[in-house]
Amino acid sequence: MKQLTTCLFISFAFFASAQLPNGSVAPDFTITDIEGEEHNLYSYLDSGYAVIIDFSATWCGPCWNYHTSGVFEEIYDAHGPDGTNEVRILFIESDDNTTDDDLHGTGTSTWGDWTAGVEYPIADNGGNVFDLYQCAYYPTIFTVCPNRIIQQTGQATAAAHIGYFQSGACAPASTPNDVSLLEYLGPNRTCPNTPTPLSVKVMNQGTEPLTSFTLAATTLFGAELLTYEWTGNLDTYEMEVVELGEAIFPSTSMFFIDVISEDDYDGNNSVSETMNMSNEVATSLVRVRFTTDNMPGDNRWSIYDDGGNEVAGIAFGDMTENNTEYTWWVNLETLGCYNFEVYDLIGNGGAIECDISSFNDQGVNINTIFTVNNNGNWNQLNKGFLVNEMNTNISEHQAPSVTLYPNPTNGLLTINGSENASNNQQVWITDASGKIVFDQSRVRSNNAWMLNLESLDPGFYVLRFQNGNQFETKQFIRE
Repeated sequence: MKQLTTCLFISFAFFASAQLPNGSVAPDFTITDIEGEEHNLYSYLDSGYAVIIDFSATWCGPCWNYHTSGVFEEIYDAHGPDGTNEVRILFIESDDNTTDDDLHGTGTSTWGDWTAGVEYPIADNGGNVFDLYQCAYYPTIFTVCPNRIIQQTGQATAAAHIGYFQSGACAPASTPNDVSLLEYLGPNRTCPNTPTPLSVKVMNQGTEPLTSFTLAATTLFGAELLTYEWTGNLDTYEMEVVELGEAIFPSTSMFFIDVISEDDYDGNNSVSETMNMSNEVATSLVRVRFTTDNMPGDNRWSIYDDGGNEVAGIAFGDMTENNTEYTWWVNLETLGCYNFEVYDLIGNGGAIECDISSFNDQGVNINTIFTVNNNGNWNQLNKGFLVNEMNTNISEHQAPSVTLYPNPTNGLLTINGSENASNNQQVWITDASGKIVFDQSRVRSNNAWMLNLESLDPGFYVLRFQNGNQFETKQFIRE
């Protein structure tokens, strides 16, 4: 039998990736069971059945415990073909390295005979379907409703499984006119007085083509945000993302989107979300600083505009040095609402430090928008901010012009034109990835400033020169 460490590895994989999320459309598949019978998912769904899919492996202890609990036998006897005929169950052994002997309890990687006393179909070698559903651990148990929407129902009791596939949310189309709101898809963060787009995924759960309906968005206390009249043509179970338009939120508030036109079933006519108000303000010049821990490739950051477009950021793996500070300067091109997000791949947060700050035309930090000092486990943190002032002198900051020579340099670089010196001057040099690779300071001096950069590798670099509260940024090449 495979060792417990294998089970633990599969369970741990859940934290790095996850199966198709609830509300997704189930991919179709056809699989042949161990009796030679074919089973097509969409054929069952189109016949009005809900389908429970159990992705398991013969060596998985939790899978065996649930399999032998009798839950699925109870459901299949009462609600399968010989009962109320509402549901089908497919057991899919999903580790293609196991054998038929393992499935029948005589192999070396099994807890017992998985076929004993089972009336519902069992299929072997289902790794391709396991991958199709992006599963990451065993057992993964989905219920697929006739409308093809999936829900991970997991190792629930028989009553819980039955309650779900008999609920209105999972019922087959049975009335002519049934508009089903599946999920809210718009932003959940905005800024004061900022028009914010609202959108929702809609399905025709009725038996007749859907050609029109009316939606209304309201706050928790009933204040109307907007209404939208939709026209089109959706066949049964067809879906469409509906863009309602833009709304202005007075404050952080829960809100609802509801079907307000005539509808035969009101149990699926509403979705809700909380709109978070971002009150931090900034200029268009922001600085992101990130100090890594001993897993630098597990973190990244992004800045998104109010349309959800990423306007700046890095990818996982861009930071490569342990316990190192990286710095990026970002010039946001338009006024408006932005969202800063920082991610941790593993989900343990790590011993990182990160902040995003805003600077005025004189290079003075006017606002630290967000600071992350690791506190427990997390995968994603975010903070919104409003850019209400353009920093039009991004590169110069009204500093006296300086020149660098020779450029390209073979290692000795002179900063010339810094004679109007303040008491404190500082130089930072970053490489192409944004990592600080050189820094030096000096007190008041009217002489040109020579830097010894022979230790730098050949490549492209950015030099940032600070003279008091004034800044200038220059680029150079180390040959």
